[in-house]
Amino acid sequence: MRIGILGGTFDPVHYGHLRPAAEVLQLLQLDQLWLMPNNIPPHKQQASASAAQRLQMLQLATGPFPQFSINAVELERATLSYSVTTLRQLRQEYPQDTFYFIMGTDSLVTLTTWQRWQELFDLCHLVICRRAGWQLQPDNPVYNQWQQRQTTPAQHLANCPPATAPSSGDIIMVDVAPQPYSSTALRQALADNRLEPCQNAIPASVLDYITTQQLYRN
Repeated sequence: MRIGILGGTFDPVHYGHLRPAAEVLQLLQLDQLWLMPNNIPPHKQQASASAAQRLQMLQLATGPFPQFSINAVELERATLSYSVTTLRQLRQEYPQDTFYFIMGTDSLVTLTTWQRWQELFDLCHLVICRRAGWQLQPDNPVYNQWQQRQTTPAQHLANCPPATAPSSGDIIMVDVAPQPYSSTALRQALADNRLEPCQNAIPASVLDYITTQQLYRN
């Protein structure tokens, strides 16, 4: 199978996570899309909601997306959630599958801050959702890898059609519809009891859960 992976704290999950993931699934003809909440993120502050609450919100959010599922391997880990460790574990558990790790251009630009980042190319394809304001510069150590490995969804599918043997190593650049939502801004709105900015950004079932549990309130 061809499996997309979108990691994050999902604190809370919103359409800025869900819609790009759905677009990537279609563009690359993926079989499944795994949302992978982390427990202790190495590049962000600890989540405001508990692991159990974030997992419940994800379960509510994925209802309308039949090809989405949740992989809680990082949520169950008591140590930092390093992507290279997770992907190595998944490759051992699912040796016949190909993994597509989804990130934004901002993450590609800062990839050298990730633990053992060079090993990612042996474990998965990187799917880069272009984000305005971020561009890889020639003096970035990732730049040479990007020049050698970058491809489009069409080119990737031509070289690695569905049902082929597991593969890795491409940097697939994709254009997805911009989503004007930020978890930080949504948490602030919820803390101020301003629900209107959240109604278009957060699935209704998730927003109901947040208000019922009084999450993110000051």
